[in-house]
Amino acid sequence: MEAEPLPVSTVDEDGIYAGPACLIIHEVRHAVRVRLKGSVNPFDGYFHWQGTVYDAPEHVRPTGSQIRLGIDDTEAPARLVERTADGHLMISGTGRPPFRP
Repeated sequence: MEAEPLPVSTVDEDGIYAGPACLIIHEVRHAVRVRLKGSVNPFDGYFHWQGTVYDAPEHVRPTGSQIRLGIDDTEAPARLVERTADGHLMISGTGRPPFRP
C-alpha cells in the first residue's frame, strides 16, 4: 500500500521545507526550488526564515530589494541576500513565511 503524498508545503520533522516555489520579481514569476527553515527570534519576537533558492535564472541578482516568494497559494515578502559560489541564491524573510512551519 502506497502512502498518500504530503501537501506541497509540508515541512519535515526538522522544520525544513524543500520543494517547488515561485520567485516573484517585478511581477515576473520564476519557477524555482527552495530549501527553507525559520524560527522565532527571541530578541525581537519575529519569525525569521531563510534558505536557498535553486534553479533561478542567471539574470536574477541579489540586489537586496524586496521581492516575493510564493509556495502553493501563499506569498511572502523576502530579500535575495547573495549568490553562492555554486550559483544558488540565498533568500531571507521576516514575518509569516510562504510555507507552514
